[in-house]
Formats: sequence, structure tokens, C-alpha cells
Amino acid sequence: MTVKVRLSGEPEHITAVIAVLRETFETAGGDRAYPNRGAFGVRVYLEIRPTSNITGTTGRKS
Repeated sequence: MTVKVRLSGEPEHITAVIAVLRETFETAGGDRAYPNRGAFGVRVYLEIRPTSNITGTTGRKS
């Protein structure tokens, strides 16, 4: 299962979020930032896929 993600914000914050995501997920992309139109900051696109050490539960109740 692959999930497409768009992050939008300040470049240094996006870099930090991507680093955290890479600890838990396989990632593709995220290496190119595009300026936001009509807003501050940038946007980055990436795809994430759970690694084999994820159990598939979030620990939350709906």
C-alpha cells in the first residue's frame, strides 16, 4: 500500500517532518520543493509505504 503525501510549510519544517517519516516508512520523492502559489512557504510531494516492522494498528480507538 502506497500513500501519496503533500507537505506544505517552511522548508526547514518540511525537512524535519520528512526525516521523521523516513524513520517509519519507505519514502520516495520529497527531494524537490515547489513554491506555494499565493501563500508563504513551499510544498513537497512524496510517497510513503509502511516498512515491514509496522503492525498495521495505530493504537487509537475510533
